[in-house]
Amino acid sequence: AFTTNDDPREYSVEMEIDPSSPLVGRTIEEAGLRQLPGMYLMEIDRDGDVLPAVASDTRLQARDHLVFVGVVESVVDLQKIPGLKPATDQLFKLDGPRSHRCLVEAVVSSSYPYLRMTVRESRFRTNYNAAIIAVSRDGVRLKGKIGDIRLQAGDTLLLESHANFIEQQRNSRHFYLVSEVQDSAPVQHEKANMARMIMLAMIAVVTADWLDMSLAASIAAILMIVTRCTRWSEARRGIEWNVILVMAAGLGIGEAMETSGTAQLMSDRLSFLVGGSPFLMLVAIYTVAVVLTNLITAKAAATLVLPIVMSAADLLNVSPVPFTIALIMGAAGSFVTPYGYQTNMMVYGPGGYRSSDYLRLGLPLTIAVGLVTVIVTPLIWPLVPIGG
Repeated sequence: AFTTNDDPREYSVEMEIDPSSPLVGRTIEEAGLRQLPGMYLMEIDRDGDVLPAVASDTRLQARDHLVFVGVVESVVDLQKIPGLKPATDQLFKLDGPRSHRCLVEAVVSSSYPYLRMTVRESRFRTNYNAAIIAVSRDGVRLKGKIGDIRLQAGDTLLLESHANFIEQQRNSRHFYLVSEVQDSAPVQHEKANMARMIMLAMIAVVTADWLDMSLAASIAAILMIVTRCTRWSEARRGIEWNVILVMAAGLGIGEAMETSGTAQLMSDRLSFLVGGSPFLMLVAIYTVAVVLTNLITAKAAATLVLPIVMSAADLLNVSPVPFTIALIMGAAGSFVTPYGYQTNMMVYGPGGYRSSDYLRLGLPLTIAVGLVTVIVTPLIWPLVPIGG
């Protein structure tokens, strides 16, 4: 069953409600299946009876087959809903655990050896160790079951397979294009309680001051892998190496600013400009952080200003905490230009925005955040001399 529209990445997908699913007995509206982004529920197949134009108050039953139509990214989100699984039984015949698989898009080539044969006749799962979840063909919805579809050159297949399928078929003459759908590994809902227990235990030992946060987090991460809540390969991919590099570089820059006297010099100049007033220093730090974060990035701004914050706190003999809060709020204030944060740039072109739009809307917001910051921060973290 499969596609609408002119988008070759839009599919019709059939999902089954597991008997133990929390969705059983809920209405379509209560289950959150009515307003799915990029996808809509077309019909329900209940024991062979098709319910078209499904009403919001229709109650779901065990083993209902729900037919959704939407883009591939929404198919990924759909598979992560607890108690909802692809209706095809071919998934359970694939080699290896399902948690080790991913979604793959493949375009059938003119050299595909089973053209004009049905999926069942071609023994697709046996030959490729991959299960077809959906098929897209020139914006025309195909009728019938997947096993009865006769594949043609140009058909786009949405498959569930192991990652090695991509390597094996990337240069194959059977497919024009093979690509993995990002973040499509099936969620292990059965491991959710274990993951929650590990996280709560980590929070408990840190709150009780039994372990340092970094050590507790490291132990929790190891337990997640040992208990198979996640795989080592997934954990490795989840490491933000760019963030670690920025932090490491920031330490080096901060140390250089300290040892060279640059931080002290800049804090002296700021102190002179604000007349030695801790409150005005707070305002100055927020202002400097806001200006820098809108010209470079939040991480770079925080890295450059933090040594100045520490030197200013020493110079004025006050706690560095309120100054650090002002730095954090200022560095997060990337509202005035499209260059300060990734999401600003993401909507800049597609949204048809101009730089003046960011300035017009972002400047009042920046001022409002600044006023709240400099008023509330001293109330929670007083700007009083240390030891005074």
